[in-house]
Amino acid sequence: MKCSRVVSLIFLLIIPALSSYAQWDEAIVHNPAEGKYLLGVYGNADYSSSAVTSTFAQNFVLGGNMDNYKDQVSAKLKNANRLGYSLNYGIFGVLYNDTIKGKRAFNFFVALRHKAYLNINFPADVFKIAFYGNAPYAGQNAKLSPFNLNNISYQQLEVGSICTNFGGKAKFGMGISFLSGQQLQSINLSSGSLYTDPTGQYIQLNSDLKYNSTDSTPGHTYFNGYGASMDFYFNAPYKLGKKNGVITMSITDLGFINWNKKSLSYNKDTSYTYSGITVDGLTALQNASFNNLSKDSLQNKYFPLAKKSFYTNIPTTLSINTNTDMGNMHLEVGFWYIFNGNSLGYAYLQGDKNFSHGWFADLQLGYGGYSTYNASLGIAKQVKSTAIKIGINHLQGLVLPNKMGGAGVMIEFLHAFK
Repeated sequence: MKCSRVVSLIFLLIIPALSSYAQWDEAIVHNPAEGKYLLGVYGNADYSSSAVTSTFAQNFVLGGNMDNYKDQVSAKLKNANRLGYSLNYGIFGVLYNDTIKGKRAFNFFVALRHKAYLNINFPADVFKIAFYGNAPYAGQNAKLSPFNLNNISYQQLEVGSICTNFGGKAKFGMGISFLSGQQLQSINLSSGSLYTDPTGQYIQLNSDLKYNSTDSTPGHTYFNGYGASMDFYFNAPYKLGKKNGVITMSITDLGFINWNKKSLSYNKDTSYTYSGITVDGLTALQNASFNNLSKDSLQNKYFPLAKKSFYTNIPTTLSINTNTDMGNMHLEVGFWYIFNGNSLGYAYLQGDKNFSHGWFADLQLGYGGYSTYNASLGIAKQVKSTAIKIGINHLQGLVLPNKMGGAGVMIEFLHAFK
């Protein structure tokens, strides 16, 4: 990939969204000592995959020619493959160090966020049929399962508080959110196969499929459901030899959305054989019932969608990390896992370094998530009561775009008011 393509990919990721690394932002948890109130604007966009390379993903999004890149992806495919994309942005405000009877200090915060997630778990044959067709599977069964896709977006209004001297030097926080569901598409194919006749006379599809979707008709693309979620945060100091450190545990977005009665649902274990239509002559075309082959008629016959209300759990993140003061730098070791997200657990090692003149940098190396290996770099600049943070994630997908899959960026702007 040329440098200009790398830049264009970063541009596509950075323009739609501004977000932060995690919901429990350090600006909410710690008092920066520059003021009584703080306002933050943040966002991120992040893509990664264990098989789909950055070059392929870019050409797919931009509508480019993928014939030159699909072989690269095909060579990386395994029995189970992962792909994930997130787009988050929002604004929050914090009131620092309010107290109850002058004994316990609290940080109170309110946040308005937009969150969107796409994650897919798929076998190799799904990709190959989609981009090579079913001809190579003549006389064979193509394995279509397990296949799982979740595409969800919603808005979140959260209020919460952090007790900054809980049980001494520990910190404990909780947030409660109201959720406005915008869009959902969920596909779960627990068992599925596609058989192609050796002579090409017919194909047979066997599937145990569950499908849920919000109403996509005009006027129903914004508010399609409502729900609630909760966040929990705990932070405690420790001592490792002569080194001081803190251990942090959190659960974010533990909740659900109830989608309205106009939402669509399908749940069926079925087998379908298609052998085309028979035409004895050109004159028979006049009597052929092509209307029966329309998209709507085929859907109503083999894929009847029922309108009903249902609820789904949103992606929930469990994280734990330790941060040890090493003198001239901090060493962080952590792990997170996303429930309802088709992701592996992610373990990482990160070094944080403060420089002169208000500069800060961190470098992270990790394994897991939607990709396999990961490297990220973050920098920050403090100018009086204002801080700007920029981070680039999945460096491996930008440096080796033809071999690795991933690209991500975050931006955060903070300002404290006295």
